[in-house]
Amino acid sequence: MTLKQGVRVEAGFTYVRLTPEAASQNLRHFLNALNRQIYGNAARRYGKRVRVIPVLEGCADKRFHFHCMIDCPRPELAPTFGMLVAQTWKSTQFGYREVLVEPGDLGWVAYMTKLRDKEDMASSIDWMNYHNPP
Repeated sequence: MTLKQGVRVEAGFTYVRLTPEAASQNLRHFLNALNRQIYGNAARRYGKRVRVIPVLEGCADKRFHFHCMIDCPRPELAPTFGMLVAQTWKSTQFGYREVLVEPGDLGWVAYMTKLRDKEDMASSIDWMNYHNPP
């Protein structure tokens, strides 16, 4: 899921550049909206959330983007889950149009955890939005 590298705010007069912190906040907003769409009020009342492992990539010459493992929680959502993720991501402040949703496998995990475009793996995982209970 790619991110806009900056947005105009305050009637278009101020330009805010994307930082890793703003990217994490944008992902949190996306996950809150996704959880509300999937679980309804149970997301807020009981803390129901999708499982997610997010990894932020990007550097000075490469657009910031997230690689995520997001669990589709119910089989009946599978046919439309990718569309739901893409629409929800694009509705966020920094969400950009390039969103690719595919079933994951061990190859995807290896790709997510590659060290290219990362200072180190531990700081690239968005621990604030990580959710993978036992």
